[in-house]
Amino acid sequence: MERKFGIAVKAIIKNEEGKYLVLYKSETEEINPNEIDIPGGRMKFGENAQESLKREIEEEIGVEIEIIKPSRIWGFVKNDLHLVGITFLAKYVSGEFRLSGEHTKYEWMDKEKILTGDYPKWIKEEFEIL
Repeated sequence: MERKFGIAVKAIIKNEEGKYLVLYKSETEEINPNEIDIPGGRMKFGENAQESLKREIEEEIGVEIEIIKPSRIWGFVKNDLHLVGITFLAKYVSGEFRLSGEHTKYEWMDKEKILTGDYPKWIKEEFEIL
């Protein structure tokens, strides 16, 4: 069995109204298909974390963000994949939303809805530290 290791970057994006962006994964996604998500993805060799995050945001949703600061370091092992990630706080700057095939829809939510809703533990952990 080939083992894989990767580094991912994610963004908790806040808009001017104080709401946070969440995405919904498509059924074809490798990790947690059909579940709630925040935008981001895996770093490419030679990229720094901020460059990678901005590239992933453009590819996934087509908007521009301003990265504020790192908020959380996380990781998990699932089957043959070990993934370590960095989540950043960011704010929406501009652009029209254009979803890639990785996600089926997006929504701006209040933090409380995320924390009290029927969502996976990992997404709640992301927002608990805000």
